[in-house]
Amino acid sequence: MSKYSFEFKLNVVLDYLNGETGGYKTLAKKYNIKSKTQIETWVNRYEQFGEEGLKRTETKKSYSGEFKLAVLQYRQVNKCSYREAANHFGIANSSTIANWQRKYLAEGFEGLNKPIGRPASMSEKSNEKDRLKLTSSEKEELIRLREENEFLKASLAYEKKLKALVQAREQKTKKKRK
Repeated sequence: MSKYSFEFKLNVVLDYLNGETGGYKTLAKKYNIKSKTQIETWVNRYEQFGEEGLKRTETKKSYSGEFKLAVLQYRQVNKCSYREAANHFGIANSSTIANWQRKYLAEGFEGLNKPIGRPASMSEKSNEKDRLKLTSSEKEELIRLREENEFLKASLAYEKKLKALVQAREQKTKKKRK
């Protein structure tokens, strides 16, 4: 449940737009709202979306990772604020874009694609583990491939060391000739 009703928000916004009071700060005092920023947000939503912008939405809108990245790129290219970008793309809450920016900086594009909320249930995780179990022939092949990999690593290291020794010997003989 929202702290403020739709009718209350609409009255505050209309008071501001009619210029009946001095501004956001005066309205905040008149209506006993702790933050003038709250009123700024309501006015912005009303100007962008009309009365629908003041109503509480029941469903949470989800956006693709590509869309989120496009919004962040638009904001960077046009050097605009979160609010301006939100208005341009029709996103109701500018803090949504700020959260995307934070996730993108911390985790890259993968952070933008992560689902919101709790991770999948344990049963889904255990099903994934079951799919990853190997048969005995696959295990044998994996062991063989690991051994082969170790052998190839050792061969490369040996060849590298041998080449270094040959080069060192050639340099010594060049110095003696001079």
